[in-house]
Amino acid sequence: MANKAFSGNFLDQNEIISPLQYNLIKTLKNNGPLTRRELVNKLNTPRTTIYDNLVKLLKENVIKKFSRNNGKRGRPKIYWEINK
Repeated sequence: MANKAFSGNFLDQNEIISPLQYNLIKTLKNNGPLTRRELVNKLNTPRTTIYDNLVKLLKENVIKKFSRNNGKRGRPKIYWEINK
């Protein structure tokens, strides 16, 4: 399976994505790394819908996720960003 990279304008021309996936890419491109909660608030969309679409974009290698632990107890925050 070939990796589909995010170009400056959009995905490969053969790639079809949903309007929500387009908005996710656009929001991450304009704002930098964001958590799922931040994306939910910016796009006013249910968190499960956001997560499902983030996973689809992750599998297509369009975005990536990473975690940051600020030294406090508890789970680290998971951030999503455009895969450069």
